[in-house]
Amino acid sequence: MASNSIRRHSPNFLAAKILAKVLQGQPLEDALYEHHESKDIALLTFLCYTTMRHYYSLHQRLSDISHRPLDHMDIEVKCLLLLGACQLQYSTLPAPLAVAHVVTAAKKIGKTSAGSLINAILRRYDSTIEPSMDEARYELPQWMIDRIKFDYPNDSDEIFRTSIARAPMTLRINISEICSSDYCALLQESKISFEQTALDHAITLVKPMSRSKLPGHEEGYFCVQDLASQLPVSVLEPQPEHRILDACAAPGVKSRQIADVFPNNYVDAYDIKPQCSTWNIAKDSGNSQNLVFKQGDLTTTSWWDGSPYDRILLDAPCSGSGTLSRHPDIKVTRNEVDVSEAAELQFKLLNSLWNVLAVDGILVYSTCSIFIEENDRVITRFLENHQDIVVEPIELPIGRPTAFGWQTLPKAQAYDGFFFARLRKQKISS
Repeated sequence: MASNSIRRHSPNFLAAKILAKVLQGQPLEDALYEHHESKDIALLTFLCYTTMRHYYSLHQRLSDISHRPLDHMDIEVKCLLLLGACQLQYSTLPAPLAVAHVVTAAKKIGKTSAGSLINAILRRYDSTIEPSMDEARYELPQWMIDRIKFDYPNDSDEIFRTSIARAPMTLRINISEICSSDYCALLQESKISFEQTALDHAITLVKPMSRSKLPGHEEGYFCVQDLASQLPVSVLEPQPEHRILDACAAPGVKSRQIADVFPNNYVDAYDIKPQCSTWNIAKDSGNSQNLVFKQGDLTTTSWWDGSPYDRILLDAPCSGSGTLSRHPDIKVTRNEVDVSEAAELQFKLLNSLWNVLAVDGILVYSTCSIFIEENDRVITRFLENHQDIVVEPIELPIGRPTAFGWQTLPKAQAYDGFFFARLRKQKISS
């Protein structure tokens, strides 16, 4: 049950607190989850996601009418201004009421002296003015705009458009519990509209909704999972009783998929993060008899029991640049140094995990990034350091081939951007 403190605060009050945490580095999804029992969670989600999705244009419009730079203001005051601008720009709430709600929230937060400033700025806000700066036009930081244009000169416009679109809600049907046609029949009986996808066991809801309201939620009939995110597991192709490692597994969605699709295989799911609520969602979404969640630092082999794995899925930590429509906070909180640091970690993980892969075993490397630095360049560097690697071809129903793997680019109302490479470990002749 939600606490009284959560229930009595206004949506603008809570949203300002959430956005302040996000601008200080906490993922938006995690910050929102702290309030998942709030009666206003739907409105909170709209306010926070819309503000982050359009952060750069809202920021520019406010900066143009403010005598003080936004980034020099108290962080909660800045967030209240962004929330006010968001509602003036993207909600149907009458402007005077939207401004009044934000000013009231400022007083509740303890920023009474800033109330007049917020009121004055928001009353001058003009939603009809088109932003002039590239960052505001594309809703992306300049470094990200430049990198996307460089890596994908022919696709950059669509990537930019997709980054501000609302992410679709795609379900992976758990065929170990129910066949796809039977689950689709359940949706039809519940009058829930959906569309078929390029994958046999995945559907996209026409209108996103709470998973708890979907049929089969308690029975583990489905898992909410982006279409492109479902592809790395299909590339594993294990034989019965093969030992499988899901590396960097949190929050466990792909671990759950491996266990569902390959019920005859033993799956170890490792992550450096301790188990948390999101892991529990994955564990509770189906039969977990062949799946074990463990904690360990996979940049070393100190966690390893010495028994080689036949298949390894390394869904490596990355910039998340392929998921901007789903995680709009990434474009505000990440920087170009983060990309280089991620590439170093990815290379380190590959080198470590190669030691625990059996000869003739397969490692599938994947990221939810579209940046070449985290994808083909990491594989290039890895190949230069090992003589026992065979890069195997991949062909999937969506996406395109790259130098060493396969890439999906973000597509509005369809799927995220993902990279995959399939590496086989060969025996080196002495």
